[in-house]
Amino acid sequence: MCNQFQLPNLAEIKKYLVSDLNLPLTEPAVNLPQNQAVFPKKDAPVLLYQNSQLQLVPKSWGYPSPVDNKKVIFNARVERFFENKPSMWDSSFAKSRCIIITKQFWESGHQTYAVNGHTYHERYSFRDPNASLTLIAGIYQDDHFSMVTTKPNADMAPIHDRMPLIITAAELRRWLFQNFTSLIDRSQLPLAVKKMPQRK
Repeated sequence: MCNQFQLPNLAEIKKYLVSDLNLPLTEPAVNLPQNQAVFPKKDAPVLLYQNSQLQLVPKSWGYPSPVDNKKVIFNARVERFFENKPSMWDSSFAKSRCIIITKQFWESGHQTYAVNGHTYHERYSFRDPNASLTLIAGIYQDDHFSMVTTKPNADMAPIHDRMPLIITAAELRRWLFQNFTSLIDRSQLPLAVKKMPQRK
C-alpha cells in the first residue's frame, strides 16, 4: 500500500510536461506544494483535464472514508472498476481520472530489522528508469484524489503485493481520456528500485 511519494518542483514539472512532452499545460492559478514528501491527507498537485484545459490542481490525497470520517482511503484498486459489484470509485474511474507526478515513491517491504528494541520494515524507493519524472495513475472527486494500484510487476513483487499503476508518457492521454483496460497489466514496465538505508 503506497503511502508516500516525492513531489518535483514546479520548474521540473513544467520542463517535463511542456518542454519534453510538448503538452499544453496552463499556468497554475495558485501556489502549489512542491519538492516535498507527500503523505495521505496532504495536498499535492495532480494533472487533470478540466474546463477544456490541461492543468495542475492541488487536491488532498485520500477520499473520505465512508465508515470513519477520521480516515481516508488513498489507494484504489483498478480491478474494482471491472467488477460487477458497485464501488465508491466507479464514477471517478469513469469520468475523473488524473495523473500524479512524482520524482519517486516509497514502499515498505516484507523484511524487518530491529534497532534499539524497535522493529522496522525495510523501505525501498521506486521510479520510472526511462523518464525524468514518474507518472502514476490517479482518480479524483471534489477536492480529493486517490492513487490507483494494480498487480505488481517483477520488480515490485518481492517487496509488495500491489504497486501504483505507473503511466508512461506515451500512455498519458489514454489514461486521461480513453479506454484504459490495456494499462492494467504493468508486467512489462520496468522500475528502478533502491533499498533505503536502515535506521541507526
